[in-house]
Amino acid sequence: MAAYLIAHRRDITDSETLKKYRDGIEETLNKFGGEVLSREDGFEVLEGSWHPGEKGDDEHPERVTVIRFPDMAALKGWYDSEDYAPLKAIRKKSAKTDVVAVEGGV
Repeated sequence: MAAYLIAHRRDITDSETLKKYRDGIEETLNKFGGEVLSREDGFEVLEGSWHPGEKGDDEHPERVTVIRFPDMAALKGWYDSEDYAPLKAIRKKSAKTDVVAVEGGV
C-alpha cells in the first residue's frame, strides 16, 4: 500500500542553508521510490491556522509538500537513511516544519 509523507513548512530561519536541502533532496528520494506529488506555497486553508506562503518570500514561507512512496517501509527507510540524514539536519536547522506519514490507497 502506498505511503505519503506530508510536510508543512511553517518558518524559514536560514534561507541560504535551506537551499542545500532543496538541491539534494530529489536524489535521495529517487533511491527509495519517492515521488513529489505536490510542493506548493499557495494553498487554500479550509480549517485551522495555516497561512499560505508566497513563492520566494521568506517573510511568508509556508509550504505544503506531499511525497508518495511505494509503501511505509520505503518511506521510513528514506526518512531514517544515511542518504537523507545530512539533509534532514539541514532542514531542521534552517526551517520549522511539521512532518507526518500516512498510508493510503483506495
